[in-house]
Amino acid sequence: MLNRRAFITGITAAAIVSAAWAREVDDDDAIRDVLRRRVDVEKSTVGTAVCVITPNRQRFVAWGRERLGDARPITLDTVFEIGSITKVFTALLLADMVRRSEVGLDDPVARHLPGDFHVPVVEGRQITLADLATHTSGLPQFPPLLGTPFSPEWWDAFARFGVEDFKTWLADLRPERAAGTEWEYSNAVGYTLLGMALAHRGGRPYETLVQVRVIDRLGLHDTTFHPPAATAARLAEGHDATLKPTAPFVIGIFAAAGALHATPRDMSRFAAAILPGSGASIAPDEQLLLSVRRPAPRIGGVQALGWEIRDALGGRFVSKDGVTTGQAASMVFDPDGRLAIVAFSNTIPDMRSSSPSGGGVGAADIARHFLRPQIPLDGKGGTTY
Repeated sequence: MLNRRAFITGITAAAIVSAAWAREVDDDDAIRDVLRRRVDVEKSTVGTAVCVITPNRQRFVAWGRERLGDARPITLDTVFEIGSITKVFTALLLADMVRRSEVGLDDPVARHLPGDFHVPVVEGRQITLADLATHTSGLPQFPPLLGTPFSPEWWDAFARFGVEDFKTWLADLRPERAAGTEWEYSNAVGYTLLGMALAHRGGRPYETLVQVRVIDRLGLHDTTFHPPAATAARLAEGHDATLKPTAPFVIGIFAAAGALHATPRDMSRFAAAILPGSGASIAPDEQLLLSVRRPAPRIGGVQALGWEIRDALGGRFVSKDGVTTGQAASMVFDPDGRLAIVAFSNTIPDMRSSSPSGGGVGAADIARHFLRPQIPLDGKGGTTY
């Protein structure tokens, strides 16, 4: 039998944590202090920001600079690279096409690709659109590239890998397992193939389809694959883990996996639109994303379409993180609590670390901590970029 004193103590401790968190997440100064420590004390980023979104209010707190070499502060209109959060936008395009009966989640991806694509089949099981969107396709994270993974040479080879290279490699690929049997994060390959299939079926370039069917519907004026010259003065400069400036993120044909740029203002609008009860036109598509769930024990939860649903003290939450060659972003939300947190940093963790999260300090632990206070500010957060 549970000791009554221990039970009461546990309840009291939980109440204290909950009350402390409520004060922290509702207190801009408390959030600002965390960001200030990252920039001024730990010196682990040049600039960072947090958005707190509820159905009735959107708040923004930032600390630091857009660029190492000048004093311009991070603002609501700073343009960040959001990396793999792009995958949620790709998944929303998939949901839109499902709703229009243009594709089905269980359609083999080969059905919607040009005839010169040859998609591997293992044990008679074809890879479906849902397999790609839930990282259960059996495809690897990246195609084989020259250089040490995540080195400048490797990223250069990644950006130069073309469609013909992709098709040749895919035709020769022999996955280790059949599609639909196991979760394994296919960072670039799975969503690139999904984007190619949706573009072919939609009869327009992938980037155009996402712009028209997702971004424009949400009124996201600064969310784009290619920031125009007019926004140059607002672009966040990326930095590596030593705070050395990095070149802008370029990933060529892999755009569907991580090429979007966005501002905190736009990501706050996006979060507000997908929170339950928003009434936004995108809401039915978002509901479809969260209705598909496949086991993903490696992330401690389940995989939805685009989103990850993670178990945690305080309750499950939905998340997606993004890291580029010099920037990090994270979006988490609690559908029941109708609360979302988006965090940004213009400095990346060390991607070559042996840590499961990539090591170093990014944005994920900040976003998770302000949604679930039991998750520590450790610079990690169990991210999948």
